[in-house]
Amino acid sequence: MTGTNPVLTSAGYLLLKAGTQFHGVIDEALGAEDLTGRQFLVLTFVGGEDQLSQLELSRRLNLDPTIIVGLLDELGDRGLVNRVRDPADRRRHLLELTAAGRRAQHRAAKAVAIAERGFLAPLGASDRKQLRRFLLEVMQSRLPWLGDA
Repeated sequence: MTGTNPVLTSAGYLLLKAGTQFHGVIDEALGAEDLTGRQFLVLTFVGGEDQLSQLELSRRLNLDPTIIVGLLDELGDRGLVNRVRDPADRRRHLLELTAAGRRAQHRAAKAVAIAERGFLAPLGASDRKQLRRFLLEVMQSRLPWLGDA
Protein backbone atom coordinates (compact mmCIF):
# COMPACT_ATOMS: atom_id res chain seq x y z
CA MET A 1 0.00 0.00 0.00
CA THR A 2 1.46 3.40 -1.00
CA GLY A 3 -0.21 5.22 1.90
CA THR A 4 2.50 3.94 4.24
CA ASN A 5 5.39 5.08 2.05
CA PRO A 6 7.19 7.82 4.04
CA VAL A 7 7.74 9.92 0.91
CA LEU A 8 4.06 9.83 -0.04
CA THR A 9 2.95 10.67 3.49
CA SER A 10 5.61 13.34 4.14
CA ALA A 11 4.51 16.87 5.03
CA GLY A 12 6.21 18.22 1.90
CA TYR A 13 4.45 15.87 -0.49
CA LEU A 14 1.09 16.40 1.20
CA LEU A 15 1.57 20.19 1.09
CA LEU A 16 2.36 19.95 -2.60
CA LYS A 17 -0.73 17.83 -3.30
CA ALA A 18 -2.95 20.01 -1.11
CA GLY A 19 -1.70 23.10 -2.93
CA THR A 20 -2.40 21.55 -6.31
CA GLN A 21 -5.88 20.44 -5.29
CA PHE A 22 -6.65 23.78 -3.63
CA HIS A 23 -5.49 25.61 -6.76
CA GLY A 24 -8.30 23.91 -8.67
CA VAL A 25 -10.85 24.82 -5.98
CA ILE A 26 -9.72 28.46 -6.08
CA ASP A 27 -9.78 28.55 -9.89
CA GLU A 28 -13.38 27.40 -9.81
CA ALA A 29 -14.39 29.96 -7.17
CA LEU A 30 -12.63 32.80 -8.99
CA GLY A 31 -13.97 31.72 -12.37
CA ALA A 32 -17.44 32.49 -11.07
CA GLU A 33 -16.15 36.04 -10.42
CA ASP A 34 -14.54 36.22 -13.89
CA LEU A 35 -11.04 36.40 -12.42
CA THR A 36 -7.95 34.24 -12.56
CA GLY A 37 -5.83 33.49 -9.52
CA ARG A 38 -3.14 35.89 -10.68
CA GLN A 39 -5.66 38.65 -11.29
CA PHE A 40 -7.11 38.12 -7.82
CA LEU A 41 -3.65 38.37 -6.25
CA VAL A 42 -2.92 41.55 -8.20
CA LEU A 43 -6.17 43.09 -6.96
CA THR A 44 -5.38 41.96 -3.41
CA PHE A 45 -1.84 43.36 -3.37
CA VAL A 46 -2.80 46.59 -5.14
CA GLY A 47 -5.68 47.10 -2.72
CA GLY A 48 -3.45 46.53 0.32
CA GLU A 49 -1.92 49.05 2.68
CA ASP A 50 1.32 49.47 0.72
CA GLN A 51 1.09 51.55 -2.43
CA LEU A 52 3.09 49.40 -4.83
CA SER A 53 4.82 50.11 -8.09
CA GLN A 54 4.67 47.64 -10.96
CA LEU A 55 8.19 46.44 -10.08
CA GLU A 56 7.32 45.96 -6.41
CA LEU A 57 4.22 44.01 -7.38
CA SER A 58 6.34 41.86 -9.69
CA ARG A 59 8.70 41.06 -6.82
CA ARG A 60 5.91 40.23 -4.37
CA LEU A 61 4.23 37.89 -6.82
CA ASN A 62 7.56 36.52 -8.02
CA LEU A 63 6.47 37.08 -11.62
CA ASP A 64 8.37 38.52 -14.54
CA PRO A 65 7.60 42.25 -14.97
CA THR A 66 6.29 41.62 -18.50
CA ILE A 67 3.65 39.26 -17.07
CA ILE A 68 2.68 41.95 -14.55
CA VAL A 69 2.27 44.49 -17.36
CA GLY A 70 -0.10 42.12 -19.16
CA LEU A 71 -2.12 41.49 -16.01
CA LEU A 72 -2.34 45.21 -15.28
CA ASP A 73 -3.38 45.91 -18.87
CA GLU A 74 -6.19 43.33 -18.61
CA LEU A 75 -7.39 44.67 -15.26
CA GLY A 76 -7.04 48.26 -16.44
CA ASP A 77 -9.10 47.54 -19.56
CA ARG A 78 -11.81 46.20 -17.25
CA GLY A 79 -11.71 49.36 -15.14
CA LEU A 80 -10.40 47.60 -12.02
CA VAL A 81 -6.87 49.04 -11.68
CA ASN A 82 -5.26 52.40 -12.44
CA ARG A 83 -1.62 53.27 -12.92
CA VAL A 84 -0.66 56.70 -11.61
CA ARG A 85 2.66 58.50 -11.82
CA ASP A 86 4.56 58.57 -8.56
CA PRO A 87 4.79 62.27 -7.64
CA ALA A 88 8.21 61.60 -6.05
CA ASP A 89 9.60 59.78 -9.12
CA ARG A 90 7.91 60.44 -12.47
CA ARG A 91 9.52 57.34 -14.01
CA ARG A 92 7.59 55.09 -11.65
CA HIS A 93 3.95 54.07 -11.82
CA LEU A 94 2.04 53.41 -8.62
CA LEU A 95 -0.97 51.15 -8.69
CA GLU A 96 -4.40 51.72 -7.25
CA LEU A 97 -7.73 49.96 -7.33
CA THR A 98 -10.75 51.69 -8.75
CA ALA A 99 -14.05 51.49 -6.88
CA ALA A 100 -15.04 48.64 -9.24
CA GLY A 101 -11.70 46.96 -8.49
CA ARG A 102 -12.35 47.14 -4.75
CA ARG A 103 -15.79 45.59 -5.22
CA ALA A 104 -14.38 42.84 -7.46
CA GLN A 105 -11.60 42.07 -4.97
CA HIS A 106 -14.09 41.96 -2.11
CA ARG A 107 -16.43 39.55 -3.95
CA ALA A 108 -13.50 37.36 -4.99
CA ALA A 109 -12.04 37.30 -1.46
CA LYS A 110 -15.43 36.20 -0.14
CA ALA A 111 -15.64 33.43 -2.76
CA VAL A 112 -12.10 32.27 -1.91
CA ALA A 113 -12.86 32.26 1.84
CA ILE A 114 -15.94 30.09 1.23
CA ALA A 115 -13.90 27.74 -0.97
CA GLU A 116 -11.16 27.53 1.67
CA ARG A 117 -13.68 26.68 4.41
CA GLY A 118 -15.05 23.92 2.20
CA PHE A 119 -11.60 22.58 1.38
CA LEU A 120 -10.56 22.58 5.04
CA ALA A 121 -13.94 21.28 6.29
CA PRO A 122 -12.38 18.08 7.69
CA LEU A 123 -10.60 20.28 10.25
CA GLY A 124 -12.27 22.01 13.15
CA ALA A 125 -12.00 25.78 13.59
CA SER A 126 -9.09 25.58 16.06
CA ASP A 127 -7.21 23.16 13.80
CA ARG A 128 -7.68 25.54 10.84
CA LYS A 129 -6.26 28.39 12.94
CA GLN A 130 -3.34 26.22 14.01
CA LEU A 131 -2.66 25.18 10.39
CA ARG A 132 -2.63 28.86 9.40
CA ARG A 133 -0.17 29.65 12.22
CA PHE A 134 2.12 26.82 11.18
CA LEU A 135 2.07 27.86 7.52
CA LEU A 136 2.76 31.50 8.43
CA GLU A 137 5.71 30.39 10.53
CA VAL A 138 7.13 28.33 7.67
CA MET A 139 6.55 31.01 5.03
CA GLN A 140 7.51 34.24 6.82
CA SER A 141 11.20 33.92 5.95
CA ARG A 142 10.33 33.07 2.34
CA LEU A 143 7.76 35.86 1.90
CA PRO A 144 9.29 38.85 3.71
CA TRP A 145 6.32 41.07 2.84
CA LEU A 146 4.24 39.00 5.29
CA GLY A 147 5.96 40.80 8.17
CA ASP A 148 4.40 39.77 11.46
CA ALA A 149 1.04 38.71 10.01
